Amino acid sequence: MIEEYDALIIYCPQLGGEIPFRYCRTLNEDLPCRKIIVCWEFRIEISKFLGEHYSMEQIQHALTPPTKTRMDTILELIEKAKKVKEKTEE
Repeated sequence: MIEEYDALIIYCPQLGGEIPFRYCRTLNEDLPCRKIIVCWEFRIEISKFLGEHYSMEQIQHALTPPTKTRMDTILELIEKAKKVKEKTEE
């Protein structure tokens, strides 16, 4: 059952607070957070859990780091906003 560990709580270094396992396993479009193995490896058999509940493709997609950094994404959004503003002012 995929919900078996949902009530377990752990400290999340990314968010800076305590969160339930359910959050970790559904963070990325209902796929696990890419840090799930590092955070949970000493609490549960996380590799076994992932293998039982997700396909290899889903695991690879979830655990692959993003291609852009947060800063890249922010700068890209700023540029898009500037272009939209320029078009509306014309």
